Amino acid sequence: MKNIIKQTAKQYGVTVKEVRRDIAEMIKVGMSSTDPEAVLFWSQFGGKAPTPEKFLAVMASSVNTRL
Repeated sequence: MKNIIKQTAKQYGVTVKEVRRDIAEMIKVGMSSTDPEAVLFWSQFGGKAPTPEKFLAVMASSVNTRL
């Protein structure tokens, strides 16, 4: 997952730190949702915000199981 973050940073001309910060912010926003499906999704992390790498791994796994 670190390579994905590095590739994204390079693609958009920003730092890895910026990409990680943006992902962490979106995780924070997502975890505050009251939508039942969102609450169910975020519950798998035990109430703690996942690292950007963990979040991306779970998302990638989710996509792979739906294909």
